Amino acid sequence: MVVTQLESCEIQRRRDGVLLVRVHSQDRQGRPLPDAVFTFRQGDPQYDYWLDQFRRRTHASAPHGDRSSKGDV
Repeated sequence: MVVTQLESCEIQRRRDGVLLVRVHSQDRQGRPLPDAVFTFRQGDPQYDYWLDQFRRRTHASAPHGDRSSKGDV
């Protein structure tokens, strides 16, 4: 089983409220895979989880200028 750490993903919130989650791939045996990209809308089962992650990252990164989570796109 491969477990992806949340630090290796980027979360963006679009103006329409949709959350875009990009999980960065890792180079395995010289063959990098493309990033996995997911979108979540209000009403999706995982929307609240990713919205909470987005808010935590945005709040935590604001004073430091960290760009691990981007604001509205």
